[in-house]
Amino acid sequence: MVPARQARLFGDDDYSDDKESNDARVLDFAKNMLAKAVIIATDLATRNKECAAGCLAANWYIAKTALDAAGVHQLPKLQRRLPKMLDDLEYIFSWPSLPSPYTSLLEELLNTSFFQRASQRQAEKRARQGILSFCKSSQDIRDLYLKKLQRFAEIVMAVDDSNDSRRKEATDVETPDAYPAHVNAALYSVLKSHTLCTCTRKLEPGIDNTGGHHARLRLNDKITKINGCVAFDMLFAATPLVSDHWQELQLRVAMRKKASKAVHYLEQPLTSLPVDSPISDMSECERSRLILPETFCRLVKTRIGSRICCRIQDEELLQLYDGDPLKQQIGPGSSMSLREVLAQCKLTPRMKLVLAYIVARSFWQYYDSPWMDFAWSSDSIHFLRESPLDGDSDDESVVSDASTELLKANGALFASRPCLAVDFSEQGTGGPIEYCNSYAVVYRYPRLLALCIILLEIAQGSGLVLEDKGSMEGNLNESWHITRRYIKRSRLRKDFDYPDYRKAILSCLNYKPDDDETGEGTTSNVETDVFARKAMVYSSVVQPLVGLLKNLGFAEHLHIIDPIDMSRSPDRIVKLSAAIPAEALASHICQGNTNTQASAQWLDDISSVNASIRELKKSRKSRERGRAVRIAVLDTGYDGDTMFFTFQERKRRIKGWKDYAEGSSTPVDSNGHGTHTLALIMKVAPAADIYVARIAKDRAGLQNSAENIAQAIAWASAEAEVDIISMAFGFTEEIPLITTALLAAQLARNNQVLFLAAASNSGANRRETFPAALDCVISIRETNHHGAFSDSNPPVDPRGPIVFGTVGKDVPSAWLSSVDGEIPKSGSSVATAVATGLIAMVLEFVGVGMRDEEMRLPKEMSRAWTKTGMVNILTRMSHDLGNRSHFISPLSFFSGKDLTKSWGAISDAVLG
Repeated sequence: MVPARQARLFGDDDYSDDKESNDARVLDFAKNMLAKAVIIATDLATRNKECAAGCLAANWYIAKTALDAAGVHQLPKLQRRLPKMLDDLEYIFSWPSLPSPYTSLLEELLNTSFFQRASQRQAEKRARQGILSFCKSSQDIRDLYLKKLQRFAEIVMAVDDSNDSRRKEATDVETPDAYPAHVNAALYSVLKSHTLCTCTRKLEPGIDNTGGHHARLRLNDKITKINGCVAFDMLFAATPLVSDHWQELQLRVAMRKKASKAVHYLEQPLTSLPVDSPISDMSECERSRLILPETFCRLVKTRIGSRICCRIQDEELLQLYDGDPLKQQIGPGSSMSLREVLAQCKLTPRMKLVLAYIVARSFWQYYDSPWMDFAWSSDSIHFLRESPLDGDSDDESVVSDASTELLKANGALFASRPCLAVDFSEQGTGGPIEYCNSYAVVYRYPRLLALCIILLEIAQGSGLVLEDKGSMEGNLNESWHITRRYIKRSRLRKDFDYPDYRKAILSCLNYKPDDDETGEGTTSNVETDVFARKAMVYSSVVQPLVGLLKNLGFAEHLHIIDPIDMSRSPDRIVKLSAAIPAEALASHICQGNTNTQASAQWLDDISSVNASIRELKKSRKSRERGRAVRIAVLDTGYDGDTMFFTFQERKRRIKGWKDYAEGSSTPVDSNGHGTHTLALIMKVAPAADIYVARIAKDRAGLQNSAENIAQAIAWASAEAEVDIISMAFGFTEEIPLITTALLAAQLARNNQVLFLAAASNSGANRRETFPAALDCVISIRETNHHGAFSDSNPPVDPRGPIVFGTVGKDVPSAWLSSVDGEIPKSGSSVATAVATGLIAMVLEFVGVGMRDEEMRLPKEMSRAWTKTGMVNILTRMSHDLGNRSHFISPLSFFSGKDLTKSWGAISDAVLG
């Protein structure tokens, strides 16, 4: 049903301390109100021959009879349901309009004072009109209300029956934890009047600076109620138009519609409050001071190190005496929009579901409120950098120990803590209208469509950019067509194709009112039936998402979630034009050919395997803390200014840099090959530590780089102690200096270091290049995403060992900073980078199993770090394509099974 609007009578401030007397007054008010409703509805049914009114009267009479039989001792068990029943009653009396946020129609109806008779008659007139309007609304809406009212009566009659707990459990279906609608309106109204910044006007006299402090409304997964108030969390930038510091405010809005004037300690505004004010006899919880609109700026500019608590009552803003401790440290800097997060990061399926649920639930929470005046989209949903505080044991976002120090220093983004960016200085409304009554419109619900697009963007991991058609009607029609075709004809991302999620989006896209609402003369009902659409959002979107979270085991601890991984950027945004067909609306990384898109999808699938390993690692108990897998990349260096490497997590993963070509102390790459290789390795193995050795400026310089390569091998093996050395290059002839360096490293490390090198790109014209041809090196060939070996690979020796290949055809990766986006490249050097990342992923998985308290893989599994052991593993997880050629693809090996069983398969391969 509708959100509960608590009657004024239910407030805490105006009642005596005698709880039994207070409960009795509440019960009497409810009985009298239902009796009045029965009288009005019965009269309407008789005068207007309105059957629906008679049905309402009968059900209200049953509910009143049930309350007559209830004693005061039963009231504590009805405290949550009784105000909701009264609130729904007032909603019907006001139908189809929303009840006033500041006056109670119910109280006016029961006010028998001589001086209030005119007001009472006017209230009864409004109630009669509301009941008649409700009777003409949709049959489904009426049935929904009657069902809820009948359930209320059943619960009242059964509430004292201690032997009937099973029946109570069956009938007492949980309803949304809602609150009166006037709360949202009051919060919006007071903030709008208080947050117009006065700082900028003072700084620049004569200029109409209407900008102000950036504001963010926290979107939560549950509602917090404190002392008869609903609590909202908001953040304001301390400095106008800048985000150097964010001040947290908790704003508590009274659920009573109107109260006697609150008693403010000293009753003075903020600007005149003396520092050494005398202490009052009032309790600390009652002390407050009035915040005037012109002093709000001063309040948010206070860098006080706590969350400032305020109360909104009767259109006034009061600062409470006590502050609350901070739960998270909000870092300085601008917030990041969801569109930017999707373009620059990759969210795990768990993150996507949690975020989608919180956004959908908040959308439902604010649906019939002025907060919808702000546009809800991936541009207005924002995230702030947050870091945990020492000693914070609350159920907040939990991160692994390894990331704690980094988060304290830099902060992180959490999918479970989104905000809505709001600007109260804007003139007019930026959000979509609720109903479009223009001609030739296919879908008339812009708000619902906005929610669909947000949910679709989250699922796809990409922002949608829809073409502007120049009119609201054109944009609405085109956006609906494209979104509907996309969700119906295309699969969601492979790791996020949940049928219930898709169904939730389609339920919004396909929403239509009942036939009896669309007939002639009923247009006004359709336009104003916000209640029906809000109810649909909860039942068809929010509840299915809750069920999905429960089925996957994510619902119990929504905030125990890793920070968004900034190191696994998909680096893309989906641009949708109305002119392109539905088949072309699939996500893409660049405007390359089909192979490029397929290779990109293959890499995304590998990222899902990495995510599964990471989840497994968190869920298992480890005997000890292991180190990350270490990789040395010998290439042309890397461009640190490329967008891919600007994210803090990726920078942290690059542990070492050596320039043997020019001696630069800072990262440099004038060719691009090294940048492409390094970014690709880090995509496939995001958890590995990287050591970069620049051994040549370009391909031409490689021919004279033997000494550089030998020195780099020695540094990587002895000083960096890496597990894998990647050499995405080759020579036509063996170079003894490099051979000696490789064998020396192998000997010093007792064979526990892996060498990978590119086979060749010259096809049958040349044999396998050096150093790939050495026995101590794993040679890598190029394949496409299906595993087909390229013609550019060297011929396979029919009497020699098996050869390995992996994806190296049109694989997109970062390039120099002078180039926007990614560039697809092909060849055995590209495949070598991919294989390096895959082997690092396997070693990480083996390491987790060796440290696991339950699995306890034997120490002999350390053979996985030798060429013989790794070749056995690769043989086990690869596909034999004939001609002694094996395609390395761990997708089938790791997916579709319990990952713990993969440990057994790898053990069999290594220990054989």
